[in-house]
Amino acid sequence: MADRVKKNRGAKSNAPDTKPLTTERIALVAGGGSIPVMVAKSLTDAGNPPFVAMLQGDADETLSKYEHLRISTALFGKLVAELKKRRLSKVVFVGSVQGRPKWSDFRPDWTTLKLIARIAVVLRSGDNELLSKMVNAIEDEGIEVLGVHEVLPNLLAGKGKIAGNKPSKTDMDSISVGTQAAMRLGALDAGQGVIVIGKRIVALEGAEGTDEMLERVADLRARGKLPQKAGGVLIKLCKPQQDRRVDMPTIGAKTVQNAANAKLKGIALQAGSTLISDIEATTAKAREMGLFVYGLSPEGSGD
Repeated sequence: MADRVKKNRGAKSNAPDTKPLTTERIALVAGGGSIPVMVAKSLTDAGNPPFVAMLQGDADETLSKYEHLRISTALFGKLVAELKKRRLSKVVFVGSVQGRPKWSDFRPDWTTLKLIARIAVVLRSGDNELLSKMVNAIEDEGIEVLGVHEVLPNLLAGKGKIAGNKPSKTDMDSISVGTQAAMRLGALDAGQGVIVIGKRIVALEGAEGTDEMLERVADLRARGKLPQKAGGVLIKLCKPQQDRRVDMPTIGAKTVQNAANAKLKGIALQAGSTLISDIEATTAKAREMGLFVYGLSPEGSGD
């Protein structure tokens, strides 16, 4: 196909039949979205089916065909105990999580009681700090946490044109403004994405996530609050302090469709730090909708 994800850190082409790097059985803590399903399938195709901890209310039901456990985000201690019981020393957190655990959801199992002081701190943290502290707590229990890109590196966006035409000068000006805004937003541990039209920041990502931010911009267009002529760019960057083992920025075909609904011209991603789920479907959707998908340098610039 004409569009492609460029090579990143020596990885091969970003194709859906990419084989995982690890041959050791791992556990997947699976949230929502298609990437957990893709990772589980790739591991299984390589002869190493995972154990899946399916987060209730988030995980795709098709993951139940693997050896699995259904678990609430509140049952942190139970997760650690189950991994130790199965002698699994590596775990990958992958997929979206809709809500934080509440104190009322916790159950006083022994492992959770041992970790309760750390959990109290975690629940008061920002999203990135919360996830990093959860990772640290699990690793202190002797379980290594891997990033999904360490298992399937070809999910990472490469640098330069990924789909569609190269961004115009106007688009690059928007990207420059959006990059600075996204870095500042990320430094506050508030979000990973912004939308810029011309040189005007029209939306910042918060707890609602990228898709709802795009829907908000589409609604503003429909109500005449933003220019009706198509234009603007979605910019997604890793937070400066981001633990890349968890919650990396992610896009897929749905993101592209929502960006088209918001009448944007394209999407700019941080190369090497953003995941693309189902590259063929995503680039095909971008071509269909006439949008570009462009990988910025790891520093977040368009150079």
